[in-house]
Amino acid sequence: MRIGTGLFGVDLSAQHSLTRAMNQLALNSVRLSTMKRINSGADDPSGLISVGKLESELAALQAANENAYRATATVQTADTGLAQIGGLLRDIKANVIAAAGGGLTDAEIAAKQIEVNAAVEALNRIGASTSFAGRKLLDGSGGYNVSGANPAQVTDIQVYQNTGGGSQTPTIEVVSAATSATTTFTSATGTVGEDVSLEIKGNEGTVVLEFDADTTLQQVADAINTESASTGVAAAVNGNDLVISSAAVGSDATVSVQALEGTFAVTPSGTAHGTDVVAKVNGVEFTGKGNKVAVSTASLQADIEFAQGFTGAVDPITISGGAMSFIFSPNLGDVSTLALPNVNAAALGGSAGRLSDLATGGSADLKSGNLQKAMAIVDAAESEVLQARARAGAFEKYSIGASHNLLDSMEESVSQGLSLVRDTDVAQTMSNLIRSQILVQSSLSMVSLTSKRRGLISGLIGGPR
Repeated sequence: MRIGTGLFGVDLSAQHSLTRAMNQLALNSVRLSTMKRINSGADDPSGLISVGKLESELAALQAANENAYRATATVQTADTGLAQIGGLLRDIKANVIAAAGGGLTDAEIAAKQIEVNAAVEALNRIGASTSFAGRKLLDGSGGYNVSGANPAQVTDIQVYQNTGGGSQTPTIEVVSAATSATTTFTSATGTVGEDVSLEIKGNEGTVVLEFDADTTLQQVADAINTESASTGVAAAVNGNDLVISSAAVGSDATVSVQALEGTFAVTPSGTAHGTDVVAKVNGVEFTGKGNKVAVSTASLQADIEFAQGFTGAVDPITISGGAMSFIFSPNLGDVSTLALPNVNAAALGGSAGRLSDLATGGSADLKSGNLQKAMAIVDAAESEVLQARARAGAFEKYSIGASHNLLDSMEESVSQGLSLVRDTDVAQTMSNLIRSQILVQSSLSMVSLTSKRRGLISGLIGGPR
């Protein structure tokens, strides 16, 4: 055996073992303290790239999910405002019905008109003030801009989707106008030939009228028109023809004239029905309901109400602007839109007029006597508000809700994948830590022994004492 002052192989081995053990101890300590397997590129270069991509994807998913929650709050705020407006419209309708019922004094009608005015004012205030995070929701800025509509052709247009959010001028043509239900009685003498008892039935109700022989067609028409509010049926004389028509138009409009006593033959016999409007939009033909057409094409979704009796090409109408836009996806191109109406007395209504007409001095205020018009306006406004609530509710339930579910599922999957790649296996790392501690202690002992051996060599040089 050779004895010298240089380091023996066993000395180097002990030192190297101690270094490796200390490195493993430090590595496992860092992993346990951060709970991450990858803390630097040296830990796992390819894994570091995967972690970066997964963390970026997870952050995008979480941001999209937050957008969905914010959109839910926005839609719910709008729905609350629309619900309040619906309540005000019901109050206005109740006052219109009360005024139409008869028996009220002028002072009572004036008091009802004050209530209507207050409700209209409150409606305007809600429409102007309903907002979320400073963004107005019901003042028209949450919908599309429509310009150029000729009221003699188009009485109302509500746009729900304008693909691309740019400006477009659709080509609109009314192929055939909606018609009322009509039945005709013809008399060569211009009179009723014998005593008759007629049942007149329309959409609003039924009355029975009796006429003596030789009653003129004009007298019959006047009697029918006197009951128009009760039946929804009107009559007019054209030569020797008595034309009896429904006030309403469309396939739901009906009129029926039956002789309970005597002979009164009308054409067609039985119940007559009206027809619905037929229109072409950008070359696609749509059959409506009454005067209103629901348009659904790749570039446009809208409800268009045409003026009664109008046919032919519609003057250019420009649709511009964008509705409320939301993104519930990491892909910025995946945009969902929701159009909210302009809730204002000057905007709500239909072909009969606008809600502002019910205010004092308007053409349909309670003192005007034109309460049928007032009721038609309120009904149209109610329908518009209910449609807006239904669309907002469907958007919340399906567009936002489905996005929530998908984003939650994707977030769970990405988080699980990220955890598998990045996070520390605590049980394994703890075992490695204990092993490293044992190796460090063992290596320290070996280094200590090699140091003592060099001390013995020094003793040999110094000689006995």
